[in-house]
Amino acid sequence: MASCNSAGKSFLAARIAAWFLNVYSPSIVITTAPTDRQVRRILWKEIHNAYNKAVEKGNKLGGELLTKEWRFAEDHFALGFSSKDYDATAFQGIHSPYLLVIADEGAGLSESVWEGIFSILKGGHHRLLTIGNPTTIEGQFYQIFQNENWWTTYISAYDTPNLQGQGIKVPGLINREDIENAKIDWGEDSPLFKSRILGQFPDSLQDTFIPLHVVDQAGAGEWSNNVDKDEPLHVAADLARYGDDESVFTARHGQLGFNWESLSADQLGTLGIMTAAGKLVAFVKKSLDILGEKSLPVIIKCDAVGLGGGVPDRLREMKATGEIPNNWLIYDMSAGSKARQPEKYVDAGTEWWKGLADKLKADMAFGPLFANKKVQSQLCSRKYEYTSADKVKLESKDKIKSRGLPSPDWGDSVAMLYVEHRYHKSNMTGVGSTHAKEAINW
Repeated sequence: MASCNSAGKSFLAARIAAWFLNVYSPSIVITTAPTDRQVRRILWKEIHNAYNKAVEKGNKLGGELLTKEWRFAEDHFALGFSSKDYDATAFQGIHSPYLLVIADEGAGLSESVWEGIFSILKGGHHRLLTIGNPTTIEGQFYQIFQNENWWTTYISAYDTPNLQGQGIKVPGLINREDIENAKIDWGEDSPLFKSRILGQFPDSLQDTFIPLHVVDQAGAGEWSNNVDKDEPLHVAADLARYGDDESVFTARHGQLGFNWESLSADQLGTLGIMTAAGKLVAFVKKSLDILGEKSLPVIIKCDAVGLGGGVPDRLREMKATGEIPNNWLIYDMSAGSKARQPEKYVDAGTEWWKGLADKLKADMAFGPLFANKKVQSQLCSRKYEYTSADKVKLESKDKIKSRGLPSPDWGDSVAMLYVEHRYHKSNMTGVGSTHAKEAINW
């Protein structure tokens, strides 16, 4: 089942799992998804909801329901796990005359997990239900839809209940306002609109760093942030001065991207640097308030080109005069500077984007930040190429604009945000010291 966003896929899959277990005995239901967070917080959350609602109506479904397991007997149960928990061999030994595998977010499952799924779907009354957004034209999920031996279906936003009449009928499902906003944010010709609104596979995303499905995974479900309480707050500022570009501030704590703000060039006004520095300080304080930890150390990463070059200098002045705390560490970030791995990447900016792509694929970057439509659009639309020296080069802003897309200010801010800078107390020194100089360079 390839579907648009917010069509009720997980609601339906959870009820199919409950139905299968209660109709066939003994039977086994295996559910899997690309990340443990998706397993627990999406499909199994819906299974728990279905179970509890049945109890409320006096229809006890039986068995013992745990976080990711529903057990009736040794040979009669449901089990959920993520593709990172298991490889293909982990599916071995799962046998039952009645077996259902539910592959959630099928576009994000690895080939080894698909091998494991197919290895147990042999003989007997064995069924596979795979659901997800059609976000990539690579992998087994896409191939299933190209094979006439499978029963497949596409669900467009226009097929869902809220689009069949006037007004919202089902809270939480996609509605007309969502579609109109998507037209504005992405454009009707965008791969994002095609995938997330029309429920169709995009034509081509072969030369982009970050596939749609990994951004979907990062922004989906609920998030828990298991980090040390003293872990610093990370803030990134991509700063613009003229035209349609935006100044974008983003924040994370550990792996969780949780806060963001943008300013147009008009909002910065004629003061520019002073206004941007003040707005950035206010954003940092707001982010600390959200965390409830006002004394946390802070790592601020500022774009050091154009307007951005003056902002970190202004912040260091404020630090020297005591206007901001001494445990706020400030880094100058230049996308055009030398990469840490110059044999692979043309410049630092390319390396930042590749690093973010790797973190997203490894479920090491997630949170509500990745559900922001501008973040989604810009992360998934920026391309790359190889130079004659076989180095990776990120698509320039001029090329992006020539394709009719806005400057990737949101994408650049998020890429900077997830660059790893470690906090050391030895770096909490005044302007001009050796430690400070070391701390501020990329």
